[in-house]
Amino acid sequence: MRSKLARILITSFIAAGCGGSQPKPQVVDMPAEVVTARPAEPAAPPSPNDPVSPLDPKIKRGTLPNGLTYYVVKHHKPEQRAALWLAVNAGSVQEDDDQRGLAHYVEHMAFNGTKRFPKQEIVDFIEKSGMRFGADANAYTSFDQTVYQLTVPTDDQAIMLKGLDILRDWSNDVTFDPAEVEKERGVVLEEWRLGRGADARIFDKQFPIIFQGSKYGTRLPIGIPEVLKKAPRDTLVRYYKDWYQPQNMAVIAVGDFDEVQIEKEIQARFGDLKRTANAKSRLPVPVPHDHPTLVTIETDLEMPYTSVSVYDKMDHRRETTKGDYRRFIVEALYHQMLNARFAELAQDPESPFMYAGSGTGGFARTSDTFSRYAGVKEGRVEETVTALFREIVRVEKYGFLPSELARAAKDQLTGAETSAAEWEKTPSAALADEITRHFFEDEQMPGRHMELAFNRELIPTVTLDELNHLARTWGGEKGRVIAISAPAKSTVPTIADVKKLVATATAANVDPWKDDAGDKPLMAPKPAPGKVTKTAVDEANGVTTWTLANGIKVLIKPTTYQNDEIVFTAFERGGHSLVSDKDFVHARFAAEIVSSSGVGEFDATALRKVLAGKEARASVGISELSQSVSGSARPADIETALQLAHLRITAPRKDPKAFARWRAQQLEDVRNKSLDPERVFFETMSEITSSKHPRYAPETEKMVNAVDHDKALAIFKERFSDAGDFTFVFVGNIEPATLQPLVETYLGSLPSKGRKQKWKDIGVKFPAKKLTTTVNLGSEPKSFFDLSMNAPDKWSLDGARDANILSMVLRIRLREVLREDMGGVYGVQIWASLQREPKQKRDLGVFFGCAPENVEKLRTAVFDEVAKVAKDGIGPAYLDKVKETMRRTRETDSKTNWWWMSQIRQAAYYGDDLGKAIDMSATLARVTSDNIKKSASRFFSKDTYVLGIMRPAAPPAPAK
Repeated sequence: MRSKLARILITSFIAAGCGGSQPKPQVVDMPAEVVTARPAEPAAPPSPNDPVSPLDPKIKRGTLPNGLTYYVVKHHKPEQRAALWLAVNAGSVQEDDDQRGLAHYVEHMAFNGTKRFPKQEIVDFIEKSGMRFGADANAYTSFDQTVYQLTVPTDDQAIMLKGLDILRDWSNDVTFDPAEVEKERGVVLEEWRLGRGADARIFDKQFPIIFQGSKYGTRLPIGIPEVLKKAPRDTLVRYYKDWYQPQNMAVIAVGDFDEVQIEKEIQARFGDLKRTANAKSRLPVPVPHDHPTLVTIETDLEMPYTSVSVYDKMDHRRETTKGDYRRFIVEALYHQMLNARFAELAQDPESPFMYAGSGTGGFARTSDTFSRYAGVKEGRVEETVTALFREIVRVEKYGFLPSELARAAKDQLTGAETSAAEWEKTPSAALADEITRHFFEDEQMPGRHMELAFNRELIPTVTLDELNHLARTWGGEKGRVIAISAPAKSTVPTIADVKKLVATATAANVDPWKDDAGDKPLMAPKPAPGKVTKTAVDEANGVTTWTLANGIKVLIKPTTYQNDEIVFTAFERGGHSLVSDKDFVHARFAAEIVSSSGVGEFDATALRKVLAGKEARASVGISELSQSVSGSARPADIETALQLAHLRITAPRKDPKAFARWRAQQLEDVRNKSLDPERVFFETMSEITSSKHPRYAPETEKMVNAVDHDKALAIFKERFSDAGDFTFVFVGNIEPATLQPLVETYLGSLPSKGRKQKWKDIGVKFPAKKLTTTVNLGSEPKSFFDLSMNAPDKWSLDGARDANILSMVLRIRLREVLREDMGGVYGVQIWASLQREPKQKRDLGVFFGCAPENVEKLRTAVFDEVAKVAKDGIGPAYLDKVKETMRRTRETDSKTNWWWMSQIRQAAYYGDDLGKAIDMSATLARVTSDNIKKSASRFFSKDTYVLGIMRPAAPPAPAK
């Protein structure tokens, strides 16, 4: 139900995951994961006149005699796949004091040995099935729950049923092999380590205040190293036995299968689970909000930005009835309008904040919150705090305007229409995630079409009067927490100052909000159309090419992969490589300056208003080698998207205020970036691998101040002044007869002078030697390993295929060695590729984070393992895994609009034969041990590489 509205994003130290093949941060969607419990937390029962909404009839729900719940949904997106999930109603808040972090540790152990799948056999099975560890097999632990996620093929009955066997073993038969416990301890600690930094240190201090008086304040899912390093096996097992009980679990199966059979298979596998006698009962964990306003202000020497958050805590509100759904709509409209005001205020270059927003949603299972937040310009905390409260007062005193409500209502209804139109094309995993919220939170799930009906019925009943006074119902001064974080060098107010600011702001006189209704058409009059002068059809790949009279080529591929989606992209060679060195500073930022300024007569704020209720996007960019256009729309709004693309190209807008805002925000970003150790490390490596080419220099204050608005605009206009050599690619739910006249009007009318251009090689060179650089940065016990091997080489299609195959082999092998065997990393990134432009060359890279004391042994392991593959090749089991993964990945990728758009664009850009470029049989034929051996020897060079290692600096003195 909640979709993406009113959700709070918290970084990796809030939600902890089992991990994938790369160490990306995990994100927890707090309202979707931490709202209501099962059994339900105390809340007012629904009114007899407001009955609980029925469950979508497409969903089969059942409860076994032992208390386990199951959900089965027959769904065909993606085809021949099923999402098999196990939802456990227990997370870190159920941990005892000696178990902090062990709910997450238990989740990791589920992938390291069960009764039927000892040691690494689950991961082995996943990879043999053509699925990927991380992408198709993963898990997460949050405060209140743990969720295991599998994706399996359904065209092989044995594989699908084995997937259910894995869920069954996870539910009751994780073995906690002592040797595996010790190996995985290192992996869990590395995940903790990756999340450390200024944000984490500040959060460690602020979280207990935000959740003052609640167990939530001391139960971050990632845990604490004091426990993770020493917790014995028995303590892990105790948590598992206490909480992995059938009454606390749900099996969720969504996919392309026989739902009757799957229901029987679930009943047969899980029916014998037994409740443990005297099992612990889950009790509500309260979040007190009867305290006066609390203020927490923290600074850190490595914090590069300033932020303010305001949380007004309140009792949790259930979302089970039609009346609850109306409340959801009302709150969504409120925040859309308030956030539009914040966005408009942020357009002012003198605004104290760079962005601001608001939302209501789940704070914890027993608590909701009304939150306001802002990214603050350094030294302007007081003004930002005032602004966050002033806008609420403005709404209370004068209200929203009818024009604001009309726009918000359009956007809300459009979102509901798209959601309903895409129901059958929504990925199974997204539906499984929605079902977890139904299980954990009792969130209603009446079906997308019923939700659309609710929106159509209820939106017209929402009045400005109820919206204007809505904030009064969301907590208030009692139960409020104000959290401020900033660089240590910043000037910040005292706690007393902040409280005084709030009191002054809430009592201040404010002026009414002024709103330009934004009812002008985006484009009037329409341009004189051009004509399609030539049509060519690639029947094998379903691609039609139109050549317009002005020279533009348009490639279209109609699909039915999504009901309400058309995506497009366009390119022309040249880019800022053709700009002189002295003008590069202006060219570097030209596209983003223009993009932030609106189009034609519409500034950025007016443009947002004109596009209200439209699902239409178009953006422009200038890279080193090309200029580009990209966008998307639902079919009903494709004309709007094309109008916007036309205006982006032909009517860039000079807006001095927008330019001043852009410069202020860029300066805010670069001013403190040197405080962030990781950013400094990555920028240092970019300089080294480009041999300090001036165009690859990190952004600086001097550089930003040197940008001339007129020159940037002139460069943009020059790059897009002649569209005749552009190639556009459209993929999606296209009616060619409908699209052609729109293409003729909005693309056929673009200016063309017959210009044919090619990019220029600006002379970037990779160091032609072996170079190791160690950078000492940061106070956390954290290192990074960044290896690049790059050398001139001839491009070929088979060579590019071999590079991809090599990267897949090394991804598996280095995960096995560095993570599973050595316990030295959480994840490892590996890539290998052949580059075609501007120089033909090869590239191999390895990147991971680790403990400083492990850098050398992990470095040795990387070099030894790649050398071993270069010497001996790889065994049949790995060849089979790579082949099956490539085959299975293509099955799903080739049913997406984005994949086809990318493949068609690349073939058009290089003049390749599309059929040959995407020929999977030719790729699979390259998967041989001999080819992999040759490829490893080709890409792996002990004599020419750049290795960057980040190690911690001496711990800084405590901030005052």
